[in-house]
Amino acid sequence: MARTGRSPRLRDLTELVAGVGIVLLLLFISGFVRLRADLTSEERYTLKETTREVIAGLDDRVYVKVYLHGDLPADLRRLSEAARELLDEMRVHGPDKLDYAFIDPSADPDEKLRREVYATLEKQGLQYSSIRIREKDGHSEKIVFPGALVTYKGRTVAVQLLKTQLRTPDADMVNRSINNLEFELGSAIRQLTRKERPRLAFLEGHGELEPIQVRDVATLLGEHYDVSRVRIDGRLSALSDRLEGARHRTNRWDLLIVAKPDSVFPEKDLYIIDQFVMNGGKVLWLLDAMNANLDSLRRNQFSMATAMDLGVDQLLFAYGVRINNDLLLDRSCAPIEIFTTPYGNQRKMERFPWYFEPVLIPQSAHPIVNNIDPVHTRFVSSMDTIGTDSIRKTVLLTTSPYNRVLRNPVRVALNIVELQLGLDKKGTPAPVAVLLEGPFTSAFAGRLTERFLTEGDPQYRAQGRPTSQLVISDGDVIENRVDPAKGMYYMLGYDRYANAKIYGNRELLVNAVNYLLDDRSLISLRSRAITLRQLDPVRSVGERALWQVVNLAVPSAVVILAGLLFHALRKRRYTRTG
Repeated sequence: MARTGRSPRLRDLTELVAGVGIVLLLLFISGFVRLRADLTSEERYTLKETTREVIAGLDDRVYVKVYLHGDLPADLRRLSEAARELLDEMRVHGPDKLDYAFIDPSADPDEKLRREVYATLEKQGLQYSSIRIREKDGHSEKIVFPGALVTYKGRTVAVQLLKTQLRTPDADMVNRSINNLEFELGSAIRQLTRKERPRLAFLEGHGELEPIQVRDVATLLGEHYDVSRVRIDGRLSALSDRLEGARHRTNRWDLLIVAKPDSVFPEKDLYIIDQFVMNGGKVLWLLDAMNANLDSLRRNQFSMATAMDLGVDQLLFAYGVRINNDLLLDRSCAPIEIFTTPYGNQRKMERFPWYFEPVLIPQSAHPIVNNIDPVHTRFVSSMDTIGTDSIRKTVLLTTSPYNRVLRNPVRVALNIVELQLGLDKKGTPAPVAVLLEGPFTSAFAGRLTERFLTEGDPQYRAQGRPTSQLVISDGDVIENRVDPAKGMYYMLGYDRYANAKIYGNRELLVNAVNYLLDDRSLISLRSRAITLRQLDPVRSVGERALWQVVNLAVPSAVVILAGLLFHALRKRRYTRTG
């Protein structure tokens, strides 16, 4: 009988020892084998192949200092945690190539030292946000620097992690910032390690925007590309070089930006641009079809907008798109302040929706417009695509369905804010930005004489290499606001009424240049989209007590039932043994 009584105890002890041994063995093996599984639908914990390649190609250590730490609001804590998770994932692919630290710039209790830290961070390129925090006894203001400094081989780049910094962050803004984390950090590392830089040029000589009017975008593009300005003046060598023995000319730039010209292009200049495209050059067209002007409108209360004859229509038509001579009104628009009826001796300034300045909300998932804020336009025109089989056409931006088209000529008046325009009737969104991709046919095909082909330009090309162009029917989309009295400019996308950057023009143009230059490493990072799954606020309040009970009672009930089941099985087992 004693032998029978000792057998179950020995068996249980053996099972316990074996179980502990197996667990220890698995823990030992796991120290050498690393298994990771990303179960999220948007693969938020999986690095893009481009990022992995950038990290693998490092030949020195990258140091990242993130200044999102300490006592932060919930949304900024979420951004901080997302940045930490991304950096941890980067370290998995290069544990000896990346180090990071999270720093609270407001940690020092001495206000003077904190101010010195703030000044140093601003000097290094980081921008701060003033966050209002609700407390039990009121509100307090907190300065945060939602950014990072990335250092590689003695060079440092500032990275702004929170997009649209000058507003109080909300859940949507933070979500967009999380979507862009890998792009921001990955492109910063790539900027520090890149040796060869593509070349782009702003065209001038036809009334295009002045350098200070595009300074913000030019400075931003200068972080990744060599940026210059160029005049054609009828010179065949302005955009390309003729190499001995070569069948065709070689472009001197990779991309040409045509920003809001206001005078006609000579035929020779059009030919040179056409051949630039035929030889594989990329072009970003930012064109006004009508000569509407807000400054003259403020002086005279109204003006007549008529079609501008730039001469580029023949090129665009041959490439597959047409900008119409009209102006678009849109219910989704920016505001304008106008003096209204005076009260006593005081004129009153009031704010109205200004339908001539559509605010375009991107609907496409294309990487050029993915994850960007709404785009601000001014006096924009509608566009049509032309049936050219060899060219792929992608509409990137449209107005809202609540729009109206005014045909040339258009009377532009301030009192339009008081009129019933029928913008409450849903229609068809009007295209205002079209991407063209493929091998283009020359706009001069069949128009040139034999003498010109043999003497003027023997390297003429009628059928082009595959390339791409982006046409936007608004020149103001790239123009940053300028203060002539102070000689300064504002960030593109800045709104003077909100006193903040709230529009996505800056990101639109940078993404466009990245895409046109086939910068796949930056494009692929832009394509990430993490869905923000928000709770229904009404249901959250109404069902709060129910779910609190469920969260407390259900786990406890499961544990009790599991214990009772285990006790019953054990009792039954030993009853049979006895």
